[in-house]
Amino acid sequence: MSRRHWLAPALVSTLACVGIAHANNLNGVFTLNQGQFQNLTQDLGDALSYKDMMPAAPLGLTGFDIGVTAVDTHLGNAQGWNQATGSGSNNIVVPGLQVQKGLPFGFDVGLTYSAAPGTNVRVIGGDVSYAIIGGGLLSPALTIRGTYTKMLGVSQMSLNTRSVELSLSKGFVFVTPYVGIGRVRTNAIPHVGGLAPATVNDTKEYVGADFNLGLVNLDLEIDHMGNSMSYGANFGWRL
Repeated sequence: MSRRHWLAPALVSTLACVGIAHANNLNGVFTLNQGQFQNLTQDLGDALSYKDMMPAAPLGLTGFDIGVTAVDTHLGNAQGWNQATGSGSNNIVVPGLQVQKGLPFGFDVGLTYSAAPGTNVRVIGGDVSYAIIGGGLLSPALTIRGTYTKMLGVSQMSLNTRSVELSLSKGFVFVTPYVGIGRVRTNAIPHVGGLAPATVNDTKEYVGADFNLGLVNLDLEIDHMGNSMSYGANFGWRL
């Protein structure tokens, strides 16, 4: 079986989660106590923080990547999410669109927009990365990245995430494995009475692989952050 044939089911399986997500709107924040709001903040940070899902090597001045993404996060503290949404699910599925553009001197920038189906949760975000080591035939690539995301669509609370990450990758003929580690800060401000703002600082580790399918690339990634695990896919058109 060709690489294209056995990778396609993996992407379809991840994207299929989008069709079975049945969470409700995040409109019950006022029912939470402070501990539950803290747990909700951590879970939302785990699910909505920026996930680049690309190798560390820079795209180059003329390079760009436009991708369709899907991330399925298995929540570590689902009680707050379930109470605030009326959902019985332990995951948040977030499909979206992602654009990356190469710049001079080893810099790349990215933008993303995503939404959790069946909820009022929307997310915008971006990243800036710099290749400390550009990588080559024999050498790996090492990149430092800063990211930011902001939750939209929820009137009862505001939330944003910021992170600094290091990513390492090494390309081979058709596949480029990569690993990364970072620190993510999630800030949440309630807009309902009785709750105080919450801040969560989590370490993030991830491992992934980029598969070169010609003009398109498939990235599969697993992230561990806080008490949650995220499984993501990015199917992109890359030049």
